[in-house]
Amino acid sequence: MMAKNFFKSSSSSSQSSPRSEGSLNDDPDTPLTGGLSEEPKLYRLPKYYDIAFSRDVSREIDFYIKCFKRYCGFEVKRILEPACGSGVFLLAFPRYGYQVVGYDISPEMVEYANEKIRRAGLQSMAKAVVGDMANMKFSEKFDAAIIAINSLGYLQTDDKLLSHFKCMSESLVDGGLYIVELSCACQNIENERRPDETWVAEEGSVKVEATWRPYRYDTTKKLRYVNFKMKVQDSGRVFELEEEHVLRLWYYDDLKKLAEESGFSIKAIYTQEFQPVPLDSKITGELGALYFVLANKV
Repeated sequence: MMAKNFFKSSSSSSQSSPRSEGSLNDDPDTPLTGGLSEEPKLYRLPKYYDIAFSRDVSREIDFYIKCFKRYCGFEVKRILEPACGSGVFLLAFPRYGYQVVGYDISPEMVEYANEKIRRAGLQSMAKAVVGDMANMKFSEKFDAAIIAINSLGYLQTDDKLLSHFKCMSESLVDGGLYIVELSCACQNIENERRPDETWVAEEGSVKVEATWRPYRYDTTKKLRYVNFKMKVQDSGRVFELEEEHVLRLWYYDDLKKLAEESGFSIKAIYTQEFQPVPLDSKITGELGALYFVLANKV
């Protein structure tokens, strides 16, 4: 039986920054589960994360809606977002008539996202909760889910990824969609060698300079190592953060196998320009970051 709605009031109507992966060397309205593990310090600084990674997601929202309409046999009304961060999609989807629930391993991010939702007056349409992608389940069912900019890569092992996909399958209705954005390893490792990505973002009296520098690939353990630096100037105060992020090094066969073992099938693949990629193509990092449209139990 479907659990009660996350929201006290609901609407069922539906209306129609830099983000690269990089390079290199070799109550029923609550989650059922969701243990926590250590997360990067960046995710404990939601204000500055939000400024550094803020972007216009309107084209992405349009793309997601087109996928909902094309690949779902029913009207999508309720969306789940793992690794929701500071809540950019939690604020965007309600403006198109969708209810959305996000979760994140960082309590600071969740608190920050919920405060943004409150200020926008969207409490009846959006909510963030604390949870770990590796084992988060919900007592209710969602119609669709999304996960952006390779956030899924923080689950580094097959066991954790399989657990995640199984939890997502259980949290979606049959036929529901899970749209996953990530980039695979390049077939030719030399194609991974790109310039470090550095950008500057400003909001009011705050200036953030950030650098995302992939510096090593471990093809045996299937891991990508990234050095992240952030310099913040906030009303005369200056501080810097530097840390390592270790993410899954994706291979298409691994993604396909883990998804299928969990009840998903790959219905479509799209480029960053939202152009379809034939399913019989060789899927490698040479294609750039991709959107994988997964269908649950169909």
